[in-house]
Amino acid sequence: MPAPSAARFLLPAVTFTTALTLTACGGGSDSSSSSAPSGPPVSGGSIVYATDREPTCLDPHNFGDMPQTYVARQYLDSLVSEKPDGSVVPWLADSWEISPDGLTYTFEIKQGVKFHDGTPLDAEAVHANFVHILDPATESATDAGYLRPYYESSRAVDPSTFELKLKSPYSALLPVLSQAFFGIQSPKAMARGLEENCQSPVGTGPFIVKVWNRGQSVELDRNPDYNSAPADAKHQGPAYLDHVSWKFIEDGSVRAAAVQGRDADIIFNPPPQQVAPLKADPNLVTQEFTHTGLPNGIALNTSRAPFDDTKVRQAFIHGSNAEAAVKSAYLGVYEWEPGPVSSTTPYFKKDLRGFYSYDKDKANALLDEAGWTQRDADGFRTKDGKRLTAELVYSADTGDTPPADVTLFQNIQAAEKEIGFDVVLKPLPQDQYFAAFSDKNAYDGLTGAYWNSPTPAVLSIVYSTDSLKAAPGNNMSWVENPKIDELVRAAAATTDTAEQQRLYGETQDIVAEQAYQLGLYPVLTRLVAKKKLQDVWIEPSEGEPVLHDAWLAP
Repeated sequence: MPAPSAARFLLPAVTFTTALTLTACGGGSDSSSSSAPSGPPVSGGSIVYATDREPTCLDPHNFGDMPQTYVARQYLDSLVSEKPDGSVVPWLADSWEISPDGLTYTFEIKQGVKFHDGTPLDAEAVHANFVHILDPATESATDAGYLRPYYESSRAVDPSTFELKLKSPYSALLPVLSQAFFGIQSPKAMARGLEENCQSPVGTGPFIVKVWNRGQSVELDRNPDYNSAPADAKHQGPAYLDHVSWKFIEDGSVRAAAVQGRDADIIFNPPPQQVAPLKADPNLVTQEFTHTGLPNGIALNTSRAPFDDTKVRQAFIHGSNAEAAVKSAYLGVYEWEPGPVSSTTPYFKKDLRGFYSYDKDKANALLDEAGWTQRDADGFRTKDGKRLTAELVYSADTGDTPPADVTLFQNIQAAEKEIGFDVVLKPLPQDQYFAAFSDKNAYDGLTGAYWNSPTPAVLSIVYSTDSLKAAPGNNMSWVENPKIDELVRAAAATTDTAEQQRLYGETQDIVAEQAYQLGLYPVLTRLVAKKKLQDVWIEPSEGEPVLHDAWLAP
């Protein structure tokens, strides 16, 4: 429970203990994130970072997709920074106080910091960012999903003091604010309008957006005046690198060849068939980070047939043979991650796997109980003359849905046919796919349904009615369950870790039993870099690569 008096935080206590996997390997022998440096860091040089997906907007307040945060981390700073153990340390906020009732957060803003356009950072600028995030015109599904259910008001108390008031306690707030989704931007730049700010957002970070060549790259220049690194950075002051070319190479095999050759210094997420060869390459180093939150999976739409029937949802999951489907499609690179949350998420319950296990007999029995007892000429189940069919939608963009994902869905489709379930795979253009998230009539099953989050409060975002009201599309299964609402609200209101574990544990019990989502595999940040590129690290709130400390060994 909250302390009886306001708690002053300079190096605050752990709110959640974040379980994560952060490993490195190169040539099968390295145990650090880079080879042993030949001396102290040196300044200068340019690198090419090659990734798979191009963001729709460089302002992570708008929309809120992972490719935005990965690049935005290079030019935007946040109020606080999360460490791997779950503790939160100062960044643009030097310190903060939390009121005894947990409803008021008062941040002291770092002085002497300027945005890239020369605008000074102050409390009014921070306030403008929260207004921007919560403005419906910003279309911020991610930020609004995290904040809108709790936000009451914010204001600049004085030039260096920012106050945030909540409607109800929100114990996950500080880790949430550490994400690049809540990166602080210049109010002058935001006032240009959404389109221009999407093209070239202005932050206080170690790099400056020089130009976005759509379809090709974002070019980032070193900020020579950088003086606002987080407390857990490897060094304070400007970045060592002069320039980063953030290139978009959708084809994973081309990315892998680029880092093995001369076309890239570091790449994001190589394809599964390239992981082992890249790890074995003595000239390369691989880092892996397993995200907390909701694993990548299929959200089952509970608002419409056939998944408005709990027994049908349960049968679909038990009939999917998802573990074998993942292993086959991803060549053993991913372990099956069924849910209800990722196994690295704080308070994950290990004993719920049976709700997701492959059991063809149970699946058939459940469909019989649901009344799908007849078969048509093709062997699919029918009821009242209607075939048991579910349409699973996915993005036709290979950056969103790599070939291995399509193979995975086809594997599940084949397994479901064995129990008489007709699964139709429907690729959508990227814009239609993204629009489907907020349209409950657009799909029966939504693939690519994941949510990276530093806390177990993700259960509220993806399964509560509060989330449906705040930002439709975050609750991808369209769940309306009063018991879940009660549990996640109580969990958000307490700082007692034992009570949080109980409440989030009960929530997971319901999610598993009700079969709202079929988890498939964990969301990973996997970076492969040349050994000469030193001190790249992955921050734990969103698995974002950090290049501020990176340097090129001579």
